[in-house]
Amino acid sequence: MKTMRNVIPSSSRFQPGNMPLSFFPDPAVSSPGFEQALEPAELLVAPAVSYHQHRACSALVRRMYAWRGYKMSAARQIIEDPNHATLGAWMDGELVATLTASRDSSAGLLADNLYSEELAKLRKPSHVLCEVTRLAVDVDSHDPELLKSLFRSSYKYARAIFGVTDVVIEVNPRHATYYRREFGFSQIGTVRTCPRVDAPAVLLHRSLGNLRF
Repeated sequence: MKTMRNVIPSSSRFQPGNMPLSFFPDPAVSSPGFEQALEPAELLVAPAVSYHQHRACSALVRRMYAWRGYKMSAARQIIEDPNHATLGAWMDGELVATLTASRDSSAGLLADNLYSEELAKLRKPSHVLCEVTRLAVDVDSHDPELLKSLFRSSYKYARAIFGVTDVVIEVNPRHATYYRREFGFSQIGTVRTCPRVDAPAVLLHRSLGNLRF
């Protein structure tokens, strides 16, 4: 595994949309300072905070969804939305993976479209739900630790910034066993067809309460 440097802030004073652009150098802009900040073969996982970073993440999602034959719906997220955060994994300045973490709010979660009853059982006064969506990994990135690093970082971010206690994700049933084994998820919904991607999906859940980093 290439060296990973986690640059996600541990303080909740950082909020999506409020982070200075200098917090994470923009890989879309050629900069000697950015190149010097990276060690050779280094993986950085951080929130996307600039327009160029968000555009790169969206482009990767579109490309990987198309490669898998999934339909791609328009994103409802805006950069300034405090309930949504897009994270990117950058290998030597190149984006290789991304996901979006969405905190539960009055607008609900995307998974409510198929699994509103299951989510209602998780919604308790002491619980804060977070949904992982728009997950994509570059097809040329084969390191099995890459996705684990991205998820570990998203867990840290969700707990530190959103105060999240529980994470849910809709995945293709073919991949459910992997998510249960590698990421500690449990299946809480039956297989249904997700209209956003026009593919089968199943809802998985995990608590962050006993997670140690």
